Amino acid sequence: MDVLTHIKEEHEQFRNLMKEIENAAGEKKKELFRELYAQLHGHHEAEEHVVFPLVKKKVAEEDKEVVREMIEEHSLGNYQFSVIEKTFVDNETWDAKFSVLKEVLEHHMKEEEDEFITLARKVLPKEKLEEVLEEFDAVLEKKKKEKEKDLKQK
Repeated sequence: MDVLTHIKEEHEQFRNLMKEIENAAGEKKKELFRELYAQLHGHHEAEEHVVFPLVKKKVAEEDKEVVREMIEEHSLGNYQFSVIEKTFVDNETWDAKFSVLKEVLEHHMKEEEDEFITLARKVLPKEKLEEVLEEFDAVLEKKKKEKEKDLKQK
């Protein structure tokens, strides 16, 4: 498997987890939210440290904007995650805040799949995409565990 296929599979897991969060209540909702937060944090960090730099090095200047936009959308998602984390799950605004986050994430994943992954497949050989999967997973797990530890201390 290559790293881009892996990224798309993770996106599907995130979509399913967001549905679970929407259908959950109380502590279960908060628990699932924190799981999504930690997983996406690791995923985004791995993309930004492993995949995005490889693509950015290989593309023409006008295509670098796609990579920069992916990073900015990660920042937007991170901000919304931090806002929701500070909101009590029984607060009347929690679901609305999560709905905004879901929209941001769904937009980002679609754009990443349609634009970024297409671009990455054009500029990176399949062997390189397979080779970096292990590094991607290592960064993902490390950053996910750091976020889980951080969330447990709150």
